[in-house]
Amino acid sequence: MNNTDSTSSRSFLLLLLILFGTLSVFFVLPFLQPVLLGALLAYLVYPVNRRLTPRLGRTAGSTVTMLATITVIVVPLLFILGAAASQAATLLRGAELPDSEALDAFAQDQFGTNAPTVESLSGPVSNAVQTGIGGLLGDIGGILGGISAFLVGAFILLFTLFFLLRDGDKFIAWLRTVVPLDTDTTDELFERTNDLLWAAVIGNVIVAAVQAILTVLGFLVIGFDNLIFWGVTTFILSLLPVIGASIVWIPAVIYLVFVGSIPEAVGLLIYGTFIISGSDNIIRPLAMERGAKLNSGILILSIFGGVAVFGFIGLFVGPVVFGLTKTIVELLAGNRADASSS
Repeated sequence: MNNTDSTSSRSFLLLLLILFGTLSVFFVLPFLQPVLLGALLAYLVYPVNRRLTPRLGRTAGSTVTMLATITVIVVPLLFILGAAASQAATLLRGAELPDSEALDAFAQDQFGTNAPTVESLSGPVSNAVQTGIGGLLGDIGGILGGISAFLVGAFILLFTLFFLLRDGDKFIAWLRTVVPLDTDTTDELFERTNDLLWAAVIGNVIVAAVQAILTVLGFLVIGFDNLIFWGVTTFILSLLPVIGASIVWIPAVIYLVFVGSIPEAVGLLIYGTFIISGSDNIIRPLAMERGAKLNSGILILSIFGGVAVFGFIGLFVGPVVFGLTKTIVELLAGNRADASSS
C-alpha cells in the first residue's frame, strides 16, 4: 500500500471513529450517572476483588465482590438515607422556630433600627438553600421519580460494577496498547489518574465521615434528636469545599443561644471550632496527600461545576477532570521543553 492509500485509509478510519464514537457517547449519556457511580464503586472495592480473583477466578471473584459491596455498602447506605429522610420529616413537623418579631426586636436592640428583619432575610436565604439542594440532589430526585427508571439505573450500575471488576485490568491493558503515547508518559498519566481518584473518592469520604461522626457525638452529648439526619447532612456538606461541617454546628450554636442554653452553646462552639472543624486541618492534608494539588479556587470551581454537570456524583468527578487537564497540560509542556532542548 502506497502513502496515498495509507493516508486515505487512515482518514476514513478517523471519520468512522468520530461517527461511531459520537453515537456511542449519545448511547451512554442517558445512563451516565449510574455508569459513573458503578465505576467509582469498582475503583473503591477493587483491592478486595484483586485478592479474591486468584482464589475464586475472575467471574466468581467479581460476583462475590459485587454481592459484598451491595450487602456492606449499598444496602446500609439506603437504610441510612431512608432513616435520615424520615427524621428530616419528623424534624420539620416538630420544629419550633423562634418568633420572628422577637428576633427582629433582638436585632434592632443590638444593631439599631437599620438591622435587617427576618422577613427581609428569609426570602433570599430560602431561595439560595432551595437552589443549592436542587442542584446537588436534583438528579437523585429524577431517578426516584419513576420506578422503571430507577430499576434501569440500578441494573446499569450493577452491570458496570461487575464487568469493571472482572475485566477492568484487561481494559486498562487495552488502553495502554491503543494510546499513542510513549511508555513513560502513559505510566505517568495512569498513575496521576489513580492519585486523583484516590483523593477524590477515598480522601474526601474519609474527611467527611470523620466530621460527620464528630458532629453526631457532639450533638449526642448536648441532647439533640434525629442524629442520623444530622450525620448524613454533615457528611454531604463536608464533601463541599469552604462550606464543610460548620454550616451544621454553627446554626446549632445560634439555636442554643436563642433557646437560652448558653453553657451548651459555648461548649458546642468550642468543640465545633477546635474538634470538628479543626480536624479538617489535620485529616485532610493526610487523606489528600496523593491528591490533585489544585489551586483552592480551581478546586472549588471543579467541585461545584462537577455538581452542576453530573449531579451529586460530580463531587468526585469534577476534581478528577480538572486534575487530569492540569496533568495533560504539564505533560505537553514537558514534551515541548524536551523537543526544544534536543
